[in-house]
Amino acid sequence: MSGPLSGGSDGGAVAPLDVAAPVPDPHRRRRVLAARAVLALLLALAVGAAWLVWDNRRLVVTPVDVAASTWPAGERPLRIAHVSDLHGGGDSAARAALVEAVAAQDPDLVAITGDLVDRRTRDLSGALEVASSLAGIAPTTMVLGNHEADSPLRDELLTGLEDAGVQVLRDEATTVEVRGTTVTVAGIDDPRVASVDGTVPADPGTVLDALRLPVDAPVVLLAHRPELWEHYVREDVDLVLSGHAHGGQVRVPGIGGLYAPHQGWLPALTEGAHVSGTTTMVVSRGLGDGMIPVRVNNPHELVIVDLAAPRAG
Repeated sequence: MSGPLSGGSDGGAVAPLDVAAPVPDPHRRRRVLAARAVLALLLALAVGAAWLVWDNRRLVVTPVDVAASTWPAGERPLRIAHVSDLHGGGDSAARAALVEAVAAQDPDLVAITGDLVDRRTRDLSGALEVASSLAGIAPTTMVLGNHEADSPLRDELLTGLEDAGVQVLRDEATTVEVRGTTVTVAGIDDPRVASVDGTVPADPGTVLDALRLPVDAPVVLLAHRPELWEHYVREDVDLVLSGHAHGGQVRVPGIGGLYAPHQGWLPALTEGAHVSGTTTMVVSRGLGDGMIPVRVNNPHELVIVDLAAPRAG
């Protein structure tokens, strides 16, 4: 019988056991840490990318309450669905989600505050589909934004909107009866419209002065650009609805939006309600992406405004 180290049953030799101490690898720990860091980074990037895709596709509904002494006391609030900066209509799923969200809020009015299309839009069917669906929910008015101004399809769009039942207000006002109360809805062209058409943009205040808006009845102003806020305030309207700023595109907690067109870095007017005297301006973060295709911490937003009489006391 062979010994434990002398060979196997087939007579072959068995290698002696290696009892030498292992040679330490001074770089092994560094390589392990580096591999773990790379894996953690890849995982973080994957999670971040997934979150960014999800965040850029979701729609949030933001309620805003506005007090106006011109609204009858005790009457149910005037509810307005504020739609802004759709930039072409999005895909069919996004369009359907928007229309469904608006219908679920049962608004009295729908206000589209410009940039329904993008200046690069060459197919109007998506935008007009949304417009027609919204007009089927409640009386719908709209103003032109800077992208409509630059669109080569502007005339075709205006015809399509009229056919869809949307009233486009171009430096003019209209009235709507809501449960027995007359509401004046005014709308002004974006200044870019006049520039493209070869004229000098009028001062918004001058345009509004010419409309002779009532002072004892509810007035809602649709104006694409929030940075012209001071011009709107001096007209003493109850409510201004604006968009254009896209929520600052990238929103940082505690800071807000980083950049907005015509406001620059760290803009002040990118979302929410802003009050001066008896006028409240509500800025939508918008429903599309515009020229920059990615929003960060800034989901698409449908704003629902409830305008009511001030609470007693």
